[in-house]
Amino acid sequence: MPYLYLVRHAQPDFTGHYDSVTALGLEQSAWLGEHFAARGLRFARVISGSLERQKGTLGKILARLPEAPPAVTDPRFNEYDAASVLGAFHLGDERALRATGDRRRYFTAVRDALHAWSLQDEAIPGGESWLDFGTRIAAGLSGACTGLDADAKVLVVTSGGVIGRVVAEALQAGPDAAIQLNLQTRNTGVTEIARGRSATRVIAFNAVPHLERADRAHAMTHS
Repeated sequence: MPYLYLVRHAQPDFTGHYDSVTALGLEQSAWLGEHFAARGLRFARVISGSLERQKGTLGKILARLPEAPPAVTDPRFNEYDAASVLGAFHLGDERALRATGDRRRYFTAVRDALHAWSLQDEAIPGGESWLDFGTRIAAGLSGACTGLDADAKVLVVTSGGVIGRVVAEALQAGPDAAIQLNLQTRNTGVTEIARGRSATRVIAFNAVPHLERADRAHAMTHS
């Protein structure tokens, strides 16, 4: 069964241009690339969503993995549109909420909006339905593994909402679990998934072994 390494993007500029990677985020990404290289990992396929923070993270990882195959961009691994989700349920302007720097207020609003989104069937204005979000992620995972040997390893750089949804589905849990997992994800956290014909198994969730050093404690971020 192909083995997937799902990586949440590196730290973005929370109070400014969110679809970006900060200087610290570039370090997080480089350290993860070094960690993968030190483990001797050889990826059969490397993929990211089409968001700049996802592509930027993968690019920096691959700079430390010279033998990796060329990167593939697949928008099925893009995050849900937080601005549309917040706006659909009148829980605030996404950019204005981030600009305050009040992370507790921002993530509380996002959590409440996600819960409301998961309870309705139709698509939100300017976005997709909760069901459609899950369907495109599942299609992305299937495409990532198509044509690969059973022991192949795949690296996917994506976002917290995607990872939370994948893990919740693998555990046969519901939307509440997917949302809670989403909000726990750390920047460049690694989730390992073994995907078989009849089951998908969670091997590890949100691990940051590349940051577990005293001199990198400051790099544990959740933005």
